[in-house]
Order: sequence, then structure tokens, then C-alpha cells
Amino acid sequence: MGRCLVWTGVLLATAGCAGPAPVRNAVPELDTADLAPTAGYEALPILHATDLLPPELRRGPHHRVRDAVGSDGFLHLYTVDSDFGSFEAAGDDLLRIRIHEISALAELDRMQKREEFGKAMAQGLKSPFVAAWNLIRDPVDSILGVPQSAWETIKRTAEIARGERGELEDSGFREFIGFESKKRELAYQLGVDPYSSNRVLQKQLNRFAWAAYLGGLPFALVPFQDAPETPEISSAGENADERVREILRSYAPEDLRRLDRIELAVMGVPAELADAFLTHPWYSPRHATILIESLVALDLVEDRASFVETALVAGSEANARFYQGASQLLRAFHENAQPLARLLARRRTVMGLTAEGELVVPLILDHAVWSRPVAGFAARVGAARDELGTRRVRLLVSGTLSERAHQELRKRGLEVTEHAFEALAPAAAEAAP
Repeated sequence: MGRCLVWTGVLLATAGCAGPAPVRNAVPELDTADLAPTAGYEALPILHATDLLPPELRRGPHHRVRDAVGSDGFLHLYTVDSDFGSFEAAGDDLLRIRIHEISALAELDRMQKREEFGKAMAQGLKSPFVAAWNLIRDPVDSILGVPQSAWETIKRTAEIARGERGELEDSGFREFIGFESKKRELAYQLGVDPYSSNRVLQKQLNRFAWAAYLGGLPFALVPFQDAPETPEISSAGENADERVREILRSYAPEDLRRLDRIELAVMGVPAELADAFLTHPWYSPRHATILIESLVALDLVEDRASFVETALVAGSEANARFYQGASQLLRAFHENAQPLARLLARRRTVMGLTAEGELVVPLILDHAVWSRPVAGFAARVGAARDELGTRRVRLLVSGTLSERAHQELRKRGLEVTEHAFEALAPAAAEAAP
């Protein structure tokens, strides 16, 4: 009966967002003092898309990346102009995702002009539930797929254990369940995330999913596209990655949450902490599931709950992606380099410790210079090393660091592995001496 209600916390939080939060990474944003040369820090480089991106990413049939690229000290900040509006992308990986989403929007726009869509839309409008909230002609732009008033009707219907339901309530309850499934299927066909924060994409996915479920719009009209190549799912293992993709494709949000809760309980994460994480507004079902599955892969590693607790500090999508990526880097190290024995955290920083006493610290960024936050990060890692009595510390950096940052970290006894996802891929690990 309550199938649609299990995951209301994140859905409603996402549906109610007024707009994108300021871009942040998992370390504080930079101000003037953080980069002051008099304090020994570096200025941010002047960045251009022409220097950072290949031609096919800079410009395509439906998009153009502006040449001026910003930085928050850790991620490249892009603006993409497209046939469907302008988009901000915090980081190289999210840029690739947004460009892929623009291609998907172009496919949906092409489909919308076909006769089959018009027929499906007309058929879908015969539904009292769809017609009452105009879900096809004027779809909402949220992950939820229905406006707040319609969601209240669905909740009220699901909560009725006895008594009569009105036709509208009963129709809405049944049709929302079918809509959910069709939306995930459509997103999979397009190679996009059904939980994307791209509101333009959400609006179109919602429109077509309602037309497909109630109007019989065939998805065969949509060319199948593979998901974009990003660390959204790491290269730690092909079979494991395929399993996660299949889970995300097949499971409804509330079923994902139920599965994630079981996995967290098996790891020893207290129920209250698990609930706080699974209802966190910045972790979509995709982010949460990939992060949890990465922790599950750290079999027998102690104190995985410390990672989950630290991940609660996420205050933006960039933060959530930071901790998702950190979990994937630790998993890749555990599976392809050296097994971890324990996880630990110091403030916002998560770390792994091997049985031999090596401290492993993931750091998700595009490019960083030597700044006060980076110096503070190094100090926290150094303090953890001294506290644990370990000698070796390895930083797993997903991107790159400036030469000055390298020098300062080496002075502090910290080893750096850049492009860590690639360095820890199975093929690279096997080739290493």
C-alpha cells in the first residue's frame, strides 16, 4: 500500500528546491586571503575551454562551451550555451554529463515533432489524473514528476487503508507507479540519469514518460545511447559496475532506499545515521546507491559508518559528488592496489588505513593550486598520520595539482597519485611493477 511513500523525504526535498545551490566542493571556497602571495599561496590560473577540452566537447550540433572558465580552487566552472538554454557545470565530469543531456534533449525534441507523439499525448490526456494537473502539456521540472498538489493526492490515496477512494485518487496512485517505471526506462534508453539535477531535462523526461505510459508512445523511436564515460560509476570492476547500473535501472526510488538501508545495516551503520543519509536532500538515489555499493565492496573494512557520517556535511550537488567519488577511489584502491582495514574521518576529510599502516586519502578535484584550504587539508592529514603512528600517506587525486602544490605536499611527507581513477583501473594495476 505504501510503496510510493517510502522515499518521500528526498523526493519532496528535491521537488521543493527553489534553484541550484552555489557551487561548492568538500573543502571551503576560496577568498582573497586563501590565495594571498604574501602568505605563500598561489593565484588561480586563467582558464580557457580551448586549453582544457577537445573540440568535440567545446562545440557540438546543439551546444557551445563558453571559452572563459572559472574555478573554485578545485573544480573547473563551465557555462554551456545550448538550443535548450544555458547550463552551469561544476567540474569536468559534470560538464560531460550536461553535454550528453543536451544531446538527449535534442532527441526528445525530435520525437516531439513526430505524429506518434501527438497521438500519444492526446491519449494520455484522457486520464483524469493527467488532465487535472496538465502533466503532459505543462510538465513539472522536478525529479518527482508531479506538482506538490498531485503528490498530496497520491500520498492520501496510499495512506487510505479502508474506505472508498475517489476515482481521481485511485487513478493517480496507479498511474504514478507506472509513470515511474517508464521514466527510468526512457532515461536508460537515452543514457541519462533519471535523477539528474538538470531541470530542463527533468521536464522533458516527465512529459515523455507520461505520454509513453498512458498514451503508448514507443521508446523504439529513441536511438539507444550508452551512458557517458565519467567516474559516475568507477572502473573498479566491470561486473560490479554492471550490477549497479542494473539496480539503478530496475529499482524504483523507494526500492533503492530499502535496499540501501539493508546494506547500511549489514555494514553496522546505526539506523538513525542511515535514515539521515538516505533522506539527505543532496544525495539522489543514484548518488546514494553508488556510494553505498562502493562501501559494500570494502568487505570486512572496519568503521564504514564514519564515511557515511562525514558525507552528511554535503551542502550541494558538488559536495555529494565529492563523497561519491571518494568512496569509489577507496574501493578502487582496496580492490586493485592494497586492501584497506579501516576507514576514518577528520572533519570533512575521509581516509582509509591499510593493515600495513598506510594512510590512503581520496581527493576529488579537477585542478588545485597551493592555497590555504589545501594547506589546511594537508595539516589534517598530517595530524592523522602522527596520531596513528603511520609513516606512509598516499593522496589519491582524481585530477591534477600545480607543481607548487606537489612540492608543498612532498615537504609534508605526502605522496600524490594524480589521475587516480585511471591509475587504479584494473589494467593499470596489472601493468604496475
